[in-house]
Amino acid sequence: MQTDPMNDESIKARRLDFLIEDYWQKISYLKDHFTRLWNRFNYFLTIQSALFGATVLSPDKYRWWVPIFAALVCSLWYMFGAQDRYLVDLYRKEIEQALDQIRPILGLANYYSVGQTENTANQAERIQDLGVKPGFYQWRWRSLSTTKLPALFPVILLVIWLGILLILLSRR
Repeated sequence: MQTDPMNDESIKARRLDFLIEDYWQKISYLKDHFTRLWNRFNYFLTIQSALFGATVLSPDKYRWWVPIFAALVCSLWYMFGAQDRYLVDLYRKEIEQALDQIRPILGLANYYSVGQTENTANQAERIQDLGVKPGFYQWRWRSLSTTKLPALFPVILLVIWLGILLILLSRR
């Protein structure tokens, strides 16, 4: 009788190795995406700052075009920010799914994943149990998390630019 080179233990070990490597790749991809997201945010913020300066320094005759262009840039910025936010959420879900596959194999009970900010349904312990105390200088509001700012901030600026445009046009 021959022994099977692909016995159950070998398959389980290879599966665990794959799952762990997959988990780390997903974390790395999320981390790299955060870098891209904030770089894009900074580029758009720099452009918006320059456009604000152009509004102040432009001759009255041409000043109205700057808010129009800035509003278009805000719209583009929003599209990037909303898609970035979607990808952040997607990558976090993929990490959670990978961890859900690894947890039972390694017997990890109440293990918090990288970047986990919310409680998980199957977890007995809660985020509050980690002992991070909210206060004036540190707090979290899920509706206004920092990963939502790349989509929210350009919308706020768009409203401001439209207000500036209305003011400039009313003075003509």
